[in-house]
Amino acid sequence: MLKKIILGILIISTLIFSNALDFLPQNYEFVFYTPDIEKLYNAFKSTNAGDVLANQLGLESMIISMIQQQLMAQNYSLDDIDIFKELLIAGNKDNIVFVIGPSKNPDKIKEIYENFTGNSYPEEINVINGYFVFGNNYGGGTPPANFTDYLSKGYLGVTYVNIESDPYKFNGSGYITSNAAEKTLIFHQEITPLNDESASLVEEINASKGKNIIADPNVGGDFLIFINRKLPEFLYSLIDSVSIATKDELNIKSIEEFDGTAYLSADFSQIIINSLSNEFEGPYDVYGVMYYQNPSWDLLSDEISDFVTINGEKYGIIATEQGTPIAYIRMDNEKIVFYGKNPGEYITPDKTFLSENYDPKYITGLFWNLSPTIFNLLGVETDSYIKFTTYIEDKKIVQHSVMK
Repeated sequence: MLKKIILGILIISTLIFSNALDFLPQNYEFVFYTPDIEKLYNAFKSTNAGDVLANQLGLESMIISMIQQQLMAQNYSLDDIDIFKELLIAGNKDNIVFVIGPSKNPDKIKEIYENFTGNSYPEEINVINGYFVFGNNYGGGTPPANFTDYLSKGYLGVTYVNIESDPYKFNGSGYITSNAAEKTLIFHQEITPLNDESASLVEEINASKGKNIIADPNVGGDFLIFINRKLPEFLYSLIDSVSIATKDELNIKSIEEFDGTAYLSADFSQIIINSLSNEFEGPYDVYGVMYYQNPSWDLLSDEISDFVTINGEKYGIIATEQGTPIAYIRMDNEKIVFYGKNPGEYITPDKTFLSENYDPKYITGLFWNLSPTIFNLLGVETDSYIKFTTYIEDKKIVQHSVMK
């Protein structure tokens, strides 16, 4: 009898305390964990942007209806897909572990997968205590020190990052929360240098000055993405995906020759209108600059299809397969400038939103005013935006993002 009681206690304890963090690998460089996917999704829906997408455009009901019909056709229901509870993504450059669950009936989910795909259930996805685990070398890891504190505060998600590039060492942690009164979803992370070399690097970056991007008379619209400091290459991956996206979007091929500042602004609401009018190929109110040491046309030799002279300046043209120009590129002594339409026809869009949010202290940033796009789609006036910034404060690298 005593053995049964002890066994029962152990089983109950396992069910109570077991969670996706049990599958943390021993060696990880990044972690994202949400204890309740539904709460995080509901927080997203509570933002103005989320409400428009899920409710006013009806995407949520449309997707659920489609899935429900497919399930019912094979005698299943939405309740059978009870997998969307916890979510863990963790690992390093060599191994990523993805965990979702737990499901009360994982065999049912396997069955649904096989019936809908016509394929056998993938052997590489293990099911352990109702959790679906993808990846190698999972388990045995210890959660970051402040995760327990963050989760006790009711945060919707927690993050961790650790980067080492000799002699530099950094780690940081963050959280996702919401503000019901402001109808916002917030991400905040602070990255701390762990040795003297790293602290000196942060001070050096903080002391450096970027360019006054917003003073460029051609910057305008409802969207701006930028990098505005010269950084060591490893920091581009440490700081955020915004810098990586900007580097890739602006075709930055050599970090050594890149001068540290690149930006792209656009009038996305106008692009949406053009798209709805089947004008997918432009022209677009897009403008960008990349500061680059001694730029040459060789950088874009594979993309340039022709050259033209506009207002006395030489421009290379990037065109579609049909010959429609989609970008006009100009090479200056210290920068590469490009437009999404004929530069002679470009008129700077209103830059009020960008000016209100831009600050020279930001190392990287992304500002997207969603209000004009929502109005063009639905005719609804609402205050909606996405803002993501990286800056240095109290000798730490801070990442802060807000969606409304």
